[in-house]
Amino acid sequence: MKEARFDRTIMVLTCILLFIGIVAIYSASFIFALTRKGDPNYFLWRQLFFVLAGAAVMVVTLNFPVKVLRSRNFILALLALQAAFLVIVMFAPKINGSHRWLKVGGFSIQPSEFAKITIILVTAYVLQKKLDKKLEWMHVVLKAGVPALILFALIIIEPDMGMSAMLLLIAVSMFFVAGLPWKGILPIGAILALGLVVLVLIAPYRLQRIVGNPENDPQHSGFQVRQSLIAVGSGGVWGKTLGGGSQKRLFLPLPHTDFIFANIAEELGLWGCCLILFFYLFFGYKGFRIAMKLQDPFLSYIAFGVTVWIVVQALIHISVNLYLLPPKGMPLPFISYGGSSMLSTMAGVGLLLNASRQV
Repeated sequence: MKEARFDRTIMVLTCILLFIGIVAIYSASFIFALTRKGDPNYFLWRQLFFVLAGAAVMVVTLNFPVKVLRSRNFILALLALQAAFLVIVMFAPKINGSHRWLKVGGFSIQPSEFAKITIILVTAYVLQKKLDKKLEWMHVVLKAGVPALILFALIIIEPDMGMSAMLLLIAVSMFFVAGLPWKGILPIGAILALGLVVLVLIAPYRLQRIVGNPENDPQHSGFQVRQSLIAVGSGGVWGKTLGGGSQKRLFLPLPHTDFIFANIAEELGLWGCCLILFFYLFFGYKGFRIAMKLQDPFLSYIAFGVTVWIVVQALIHISVNLYLLPPKGMPLPFISYGGSSMLSTMAGVGLLLNASRQV
């Protein structure tokens, strides 16, 4: 029997975005790399390595047996391993004031990036069990909610509120598409919203990001936002040509990671931004189509969760760069520099392609 093909459109879109990322990272980072590392190609070579490693991870998840993915032992082992790494990272040295990274050789691993994969698989497993055993919604919410809250708590301690909020958003969206009644979603949403408000209020820097005006402190708390908006605005409709941006010349902080979209906007202008946005939205359209066509609920939930994760994270990154959302370090999937983000995202794409074989 001939093995079913995976969705080639998703693969093509992934390759396009990866190519854009490689070009954008070199353009955004060569000055930063030259001044900080002494090699203008430093981040380019590392990103190429991350892309190749990510491709290998994608091949693994693409061909991973679905029977194993949906097994109770695998889900419990994955959850335990994820929680263990999030505990271990607490004992690692602080980097930029947070316990988020583990140093392995010359690379840094961010365990919380892989929590998105874990929460998708755990939630999909629990939601499938609801259908198989006709469980009550309260029982399902508790079984999926407890692991989500454990991972949330471990990540918020690092601290990384943005990543924690992303995990909850993915889980709640999966519950919504699975048919959780509004009378169940609204209380959960209210409790989570209240918790986030409390976390914001007890940390003055978080509150400052939300209510602060960057013009009131242009050299400190408002510096990143102002430089990002200058980059976006100066690009105009057609941009300054690839490599011709000026904000990356040590004005725009982290032009190859958290603010790579602003650098793209400066160099490629509005048309370039719209093209990239189109690719993400088309990725979302294809991903949701796959999720709706799948007859296997477990795979459908996985496809939906991965698609929500990648598209929403892209929209958050773009919104932060345009100051439509408060400043928060959130990589642009496939495009921003970073090994952990690349590996986790490519693992997610592999799961989505794996599911697409059953359409």
